[in-house]
Amino acid sequence: MPQLSFLGSRKKRLFVLVSIGVIAASGVVFAVYKTIDYPVQRDGRETRVNVMMSVPYGSLTLVAGTDPKNVALLRMESADEAIPFHVRYSYNPVGTTGSLRMTIGSDEGMLEANPPIAQGWKANSNFSLASTNAIHSDYGDISPSTGTFDLMKPAPETPHDETDHAKVFLTKDIPVSISAQLGFGESLLDWSGLSLTSAYVETGSAKTEIRMSEHNPIPMSCCKINAGFGEFSMNGISNLNADNFVFSGGVGYYSLSFNGKLTKNLDATVEVGLGKVAINIPPEAGRVRVIYDDSFFSSFSFSGLTKRRDGYYTSVGFDQSLAPILTLHLSSGLGKMIVNYH
Repeated sequence: MPQLSFLGSRKKRLFVLVSIGVIAASGVVFAVYKTIDYPVQRDGRETRVNVMMSVPYGSLTLVAGTDPKNVALLRMESADEAIPFHVRYSYNPVGTTGSLRMTIGSDEGMLEANPPIAQGWKANSNFSLASTNAIHSDYGDISPSTGTFDLMKPAPETPHDETDHAKVFLTKDIPVSISAQLGFGESLLDWSGLSLTSAYVETGSAKTEIRMSEHNPIPMSCCKINAGFGEFSMNGISNLNADNFVFSGGVGYYSLSFNGKLTKNLDATVEVGLGKVAINIPPEAGRVRVIYDDSFFSSFSFSGLTKRRDGYYTSVGFDQSLAPILTLHLSSGLGKMIVNYH
């Protein structure tokens, strides 16, 4: 049964943090930051949690670690007293699987009734906030069945502040899958310490960084990244403990680092349209073989690898090693790919 709880009965912790800003000509400027926490408590039966999040506009940081009694902690930070960086979320445990759905964003992202990023999110995740049984938000609990509340419309007179920031702390005690759609803004997803079963991330016009500095303790089926405009970087791909890694880039600059050490073979597909991709692989990650489709318009550059034939490169000593194999399938339209093995 869905977990029904009311934001009014939840214990909200409110912090006022005072930090020293910059030294201006007139003296020292003080900025007062308001922080509100929304703990998402465990049902107690979960052995797995599916996390689905949409951040149309705004800055986001996701890290591992929260109180053991929680599935997650959502933290909204703002220099504006009204906290214009809004959050809507619901948590529905069914049997041993919990589903945490959330939409986080500033007013600009909430004002648009049918934003493209929201439509894409619905199509990819089959998740719509209006279809959930209980929605919690910074406005209080919302019942979509009443038809009296517009989820995409913010409260009046709540201007967006560039200092608005959202932080999501996920449980390290339960295996999780992550599906995230990020729109406009800067995001840091630090998966270090999480037990990941699968991951899907889609970015819009944004600057996004993903880190995995620790080995995933459980097997991961697939990690899929769909990056749009802007910058994207990912470090520690070899630590994912995944069977498959898929990256698709449009127009932008992308950096993929296979840091870590493979414990099993990894099949990775990287494709790009007009963008530039830099792929860095340390020798300790494992053996490497690269299969690519060259064309008149595409550009490929390889460093530290040995050409075996057209469209096929391997790491030095590939045939003599017993280390796990990273197989890279590369494809480029008008873009450029650089592969460094060192």
